[in-house]
Amino acid sequence: MSSKEVLKVIRKIKDLPTLPRTILKITETINNPKSSADDLAGIISDDQVLTARLLKLVNSSFYGFPQRISTVTTAIVLLGFDAIRNLLLTSSVFNLFSNSKTQKISKLEEQWDHSFGCALGAKIIGDFLRHGKIEELFVAGLLHDIGKIVEMMFLPDDFRRVDSMVKEQNILFITAEESLLGYTHAEVGKLLAERWNLPPKLINIIAHHHDPGLAGAFSQEAAIVHLADILCRAMNMGSGGDNKMPPLNREEWESLQLELSAIEPIMERMEREFEDVRLFMSH
Repeated sequence: MSSKEVLKVIRKIKDLPTLPRTILKITETINNPKSSADDLAGIISDDQVLTARLLKLVNSSFYGFPQRISTVTTAIVLLGFDAIRNLLLTSSVFNLFSNSKTQKISKLEEQWDHSFGCALGAKIIGDFLRHGKIEELFVAGLLHDIGKIVEMMFLPDDFRRVDSMVKEQNILFITAEESLLGYTHAEVGKLLAERWNLPPKLINIIAHHHDPGLAGAFSQEAAIVHLADILCRAMNMGSGGDNKMPPLNREEWESLQLELSAIEPIMERMEREFEDVRLFMSH
């Protein structure tokens, strides 16, 4: 199916969540080189929910700051503009879909748990690789399967058909999508990310988390999310919709320049931190 045909499918979906105006204003402010920390703090502080959410996130075990951060401006100064945008985007997207009505609550929770695990894995792998933008990897991990959540909630007939084929043939979710639908969750996620005007790096990672080599300048980040996805499946963190592990080819592995000996400590950290991440994102 061409991207135009996938777009037609997306346009048929009624009530597809849109990002809050405040998030769009925050993105505009961050993209303006003349903006200051006070300008950004003013926008965030006007939204009590976002303010509370931000302070909760920066005071969580995700960062582990020794002293409590009590103002938005302090959070911005400590974390930087991009990190603030990524954290608020993450929590807003989760909130949008978690508030939607669905009959598949357990499947939705399993999918979010998988996404949390992948986000955490991407962050920890980024730590090992000394990647400069760990929050960006966290967001990419959380949103990599957003297309599956869209299918589950807004294209339930297509989702059911894929789910049945996955169970009957014990194949990857994306393989069943390609066979039955002619489009995949990666394409749906990419189009949703474009509609939300997310940064090109996030769009590419979402689009190519199964084939990182096609992500161009962002192939390393896509490979990090791809590896995190595989480790989540190995550790049974939630469910990606199937019981298979996507193959990690040699080129993708070599592009990461990660020592094989790092995998065990990465997985141990993922296991230790998973419940903390799940709790602070879920409430």
